[in-house]
Amino acid sequence: MSIPVPPVESGGEVEENGFSEHKELILSFLMLFIPASLLLASIFYAFSTQTEKYELQTTLIREEAALNSASELTSLLFEQKLSDLMVLAEGEVLRSYIHDPSLKNWVRVAREFSLFARRKPKYFQLRYIDNSGMEVIRINSDDNVQEIVPQSEMQNKADRYYFKEAMKLALGEIYISPLDLNVERGVIEQPVKPTVRFATPVSDGYGGKRGIVIINYTPNELLQRIADNFETLRGDAVMLNSQGHWLQGVPEEQLWGFMYGRDETFATQKPDVWSSVTSSEKGSFFTDDGVYIFKRAYPLVRKRLGTLENVDESIVPSPNRAEKRYWIFLSHISNNLIEDLTAKRMIVATITYLLLFLVAGVISVLFAKNSVQKKQAFRKLQQYATTDDLTGLANRRELDKVALREFKRATRFTRHLSVLMLDLDHFKSINDTYGHNIGDSVLRHVADICVGSIRGQDFMARYGGEEFTILLPETDIENGSKLAQRICDKIAAMPYQEGQQLISITVSVGASEIEDGDIDFNDLLNRADKALYEAKKRGRNQVVISTAGECISRLAVVNE
Repeated sequence: MSIPVPPVESGGEVEENGFSEHKELILSFLMLFIPASLLLASIFYAFSTQTEKYELQTTLIREEAALNSASELTSLLFEQKLSDLMVLAEGEVLRSYIHDPSLKNWVRVAREFSLFARRKPKYFQLRYIDNSGMEVIRINSDDNVQEIVPQSEMQNKADRYYFKEAMKLALGEIYISPLDLNVERGVIEQPVKPTVRFATPVSDGYGGKRGIVIINYTPNELLQRIADNFETLRGDAVMLNSQGHWLQGVPEEQLWGFMYGRDETFATQKPDVWSSVTSSEKGSFFTDDGVYIFKRAYPLVRKRLGTLENVDESIVPSPNRAEKRYWIFLSHISNNLIEDLTAKRMIVATITYLLLFLVAGVISVLFAKNSVQKKQAFRKLQQYATTDDLTGLANRRELDKVALREFKRATRFTRHLSVLMLDLDHFKSINDTYGHNIGDSVLRHVADICVGSIRGQDFMARYGGEEFTILLPETDIENGSKLAQRICDKIAAMPYQEGQQLISITVSVGASEIEDGDIDFNDLLNRADKALYEAKKRGRNQVVISTAGECISRLAVVNE
């Protein structure tokens, strides 16, 4: 059911059912603004009488939400890293090298790792280390430039903690190192490079361990987003590791103390607070110097990371080992800050009320102009009714309208009118192989090629599914079939590219022209459709033209 909309004319006053535009605007404004003002006044009164507890609770909720968001960033950013790790560890190229450690196979593994690093610029080091701790493959990536380290420069990492820990894992388990700084040849790299290492044992295919694959990842994105998150907090926020060392939120000279042998930690500074923080995973508590809100983030516990592609969910890391690896996000709201929040409450309430009062007035004015908005919406609805959402082409309904007009014009003035029917070959297999999202992209790709090949006066529409129709006014069947052949050849020569994957596409085309005796547009459309069917029958990826006649055998393939 459509709602009648009174007409609105700019520059004049229009009467509708006894009301002028001016009166309608005033009446609509008052009907919304008066109840909204009364409601806002009631809200202001209730808000202004709230206690300090309300303000503090609101602040606590905001702090907890922000800390939860910071914690969830870990899982979101680490999930793909673990999947990438398993792709490298279970690759056939690496397994071939394990069975045949020839130079040729070494080069193949190195190239595969190098290509992987190029696609993952935040991985600054990829390595395969054998059972003895000796690096076998090492790719260094800096500023998206990959370096395959020669075998003569490989280092032995048998004494590094991440190698020892990763070698203790069962096949399929994943080791995530603590967040620390990258060390090269026993020296902390400068400028400092925060690093998380992902490692997993490598199998020889028979159940035996043959070393580990390890990815060095610099989580600058994670740390920056956490820092941005901290900026939204009311309190002073810090990020700590499980030993109480600062990782974020303090001056640089206090960060990464465990890497430099410093004993000062948050745990030693505030032992009572640290005891409460480490007693549970999240919460808040009051002390003499204010309130603390905290939340743990677990980078290793599988159940907290969700489902991972390429990772065997039946193999779960040891709960004891996983639960010991966590970070703590902590916000401290001092007593002075709490007092300031309380003192500002009435000012904030008053300003908020005035702003809401102004917003209510603006909304009321907009509501009064609703008739104009409805008229604009109706015009847009008409446009949507004639356009295919996926390709942006005209839809079947608009095709029928334009085709009727062009058919009448052609018959009245004895003009040529040709029509092409295009259908993508084996489109179902594209959907089945690559998914419907890729299938939709292929349809848009074909539509773009066709639109770029036709003239401005030609008309193209999506007929349905993977079929398209092109009207060619002032075009005989010879020129129409030549255009069809160009489109057919161009589509075959321009496969759709998805990442590194090329998807070959071909189309079958049926062509027909208006002929004496045609009663309506459906006559030549049906001939084009039969020609399209014949093109499919004859092997696809070709153009077939149709002329008048009852026998389909009169169709002929167009050969350029």
